[in-house]
Amino acid sequence: MSQFVASNYTAVKAANPNLPILIREAKGAEAKIFARFEHGQEKKIVLDGLSAKEIEQKLATLVK
Repeated sequence: MSQFVASNYTAVKAANPNLPILIREAKGAEAKIFARFEHGQEKKIVLDGLSAKEIEQKLATLVK
């Protein structure tokens, strides 16, 4: 997860300037992405153990 954030945060933020992004690290916590959409819809994807490329693919499916 750290590798993905270091490599891709700037590009993701530039492509989505109004998207609130919060990154928090906590020892022993599960790495995951949450997304909130219109009408209160929320989705969560667990990212533990995934490579930067796999995280990128998960993020792409989340926003489709």
